[in-house]
Amino acid sequence: MSTSPVFLSHRDSVKAKFSRHVFEYCPKTTIGHDVWIGFGAKIRSGVKIGNGAVVGMGAVVTRDVEPYMVVAGNPARVVSQRFSNAVAAALNASAWWDMNDADLKANAALFTDPEMFLNSRGLL
Repeated sequence: MSTSPVFLSHRDSVKAKFSRHVFEYCPKTTIGHDVWIGFGAKIRSGVKIGNGAVVGMGAVVTRDVEPYMVVAGNPARVVSQRFSNAVAAALNASAWWDMNDADLKANAALFTDPEMFLNSRGLL
């Protein structure tokens, strides 16, 4: 009958509480590191987008996107893979996004060649 938060929310927005159940809010959406999301893309709640993924402009993402995949369309589908499975797994394992500024600067020249970067760190 009512959509008032007093009946639905367990938050402290109002002092009176009439709700006897825990209202299930939208599931958490997770977006990994180094993800590119194109203009106008829509991502359904609860979806996980893996590290290094690319979501095309206007895509409607309704399912999880694996790391380093390129998805596009409505509904979004895999159109390509950025790297081989071995390189993608090694990039994930490298967690390069956690590097400090000095390490990022020292390795900047290697960021245009993922395989060279991974080899320099003994990951490939």
